[in-house]
Amino acid sequence: MSTAMPAAAPAIKTQAGITILELMVSLALGLLIMVGLTSVFATSSQAHREFHRTSQQIENGRYAMDVLTHDLHHAGYYGQHYRITPAAAAPDPCALNDVGGAITQSLGYAVQGYDAPDWATRPDLTATSCGAWLTAANLVAGSDVLVVRRAETVALAPATVALANDVYLQANPEQVEIQFGGGAAVGTTYKADGALATIKARDGVAAAEIRKFRVHVYFVAPCSVPAGGGDVCTGAGDDSGQPIPTLKRLELGSNGGATAMRVLPIAEGIESLQVDYGVDDSPAAVNSMTGSMGDGSPDRYVRAPTAPEATNIVSARLHVLSRSSEATGGHTDTKTYVLGIAGATGPFNDAFKRHAYAGVVRAVNPSARREIPK
Repeated sequence: MSTAMPAAAPAIKTQAGITILELMVSLALGLLIMVGLTSVFATSSQAHREFHRTSQQIENGRYAMDVLTHDLHHAGYYGQHYRITPAAAAPDPCALNDVGGAITQSLGYAVQGYDAPDWATRPDLTATSCGAWLTAANLVAGSDVLVVRRAETVALAPATVALANDVYLQANPEQVEIQFGGGAAVGTTYKADGALATIKARDGVAAAEIRKFRVHVYFVAPCSVPAGGGDVCTGAGDDSGQPIPTLKRLELGSNGGATAMRVLPIAEGIESLQVDYGVDDSPAAVNSMTGSMGDGSPDRYVRAPTAPEATNIVSARLHVLSRSSEATGGHTDTKTYVLGIAGATGPFNDAFKRHAYAGVVRAVNPSARREIPK
């Protein structure tokens, strides 16, 4: 009887490697996946940057409008004082002393404007003392200059230090006085400089309230941060080589113990400020109850108010043109923008995105003083 031999086990085949074709296919698939991921990342990153630029542009424009609106709402607020007689000539918005009533007589000009006559020309401020700050290099052509005067809404509390040579206003309904701080605490019977007050409260004993007096001069500068510091733009080297037009304002105050105007940046990317002024001069006869002409409502809007018109400003139409701080690749701005009476500007044909803002603001204090009681 024969014994059957077991069948031989099949040989086990091992993978010795991959072919060149398989390697090329694997590399090609890997490259395709990497290209797709890189494209998604680049697109997402670009979209995020563009969203950030747009959000910043919108926020800057809205903030500029908010600041201007808030200030104009409070224009002409001088505490209890209401009997205001304006000077015949337009006052100097950058006056640093009250010699000859330079500041006191400006109270009748709660809102004042300097118009850019066209898009290529700067406002004329040669008759003012603002030349140290509002130079041709520091003003954007075609943009207006707006001046707002008012007092702080909160009076100085007793024991508050009135900063040396900062500007204050002490007033009751009939009297008003511009004062300069003496660097000492304010009492209940004193002026801001520490002398005994001559303007009394209604009880005739205590001193009238003292408030910080503000003069704000709004303008558009061609840069945010001048090269080398300072307050005046210098050219292409500003803002690290990429100048950004910026809404700024001059503020009356003190610096190092001396009365001074200081420059404060408000919002970057603001390319133009245009203001139309609402003038109330009808009825033209002075009303015996209000002591003023008009009725508190604007009768017409003007672009460049004369001195008599400026004393009758009761509202303003604000127009702000903002642009992105960075250029957008592949974008060309072919739009035109209408900014009030000044008309349309553009197209700019550059890679910056823009947006125009507009709003009507009532100067509450000048207009309310003119309302005829029923």
